[in-house]
Amino acid sequence: MTKTFFSAAILSLSFLGASAVQAQELGYPPEVAQTSQVSAEQVRAEAVAARQAGEIFDGEQDQTAHFAPASLTRAQVQAELRQARAAGDVQPGEQDPALVFQG
Repeated sequence: MTKTFFSAAILSLSFLGASAVQAQELGYPPEVAQTSQVSAEQVRAEAVAARQAGEIFDGEQDQTAHFAPASLTRAQVQAELRQARAAGDVQPGEQDPALVFQG
């Protein structure tokens, strides 16, 4: 009987200790007073303007990504791929599009 009592007491105390430790962490990270005089909408507008002006860079080397306009439709590219496969110009490999595209 005393073994059961002590086991229950130790278990109860461990739950109390765990909840006390967890209660201390509820205030993390500490609150920071907002001192900005700019509205969120103004920040969004400035970000859009900076992106359009090329002042915000995307990528590892701080270079804006430029995309060439597509001259072919998706159907034309798929037809070209089928012709290349039929002619044996596409060799299967680790990244073979045949594994993805079944057209």
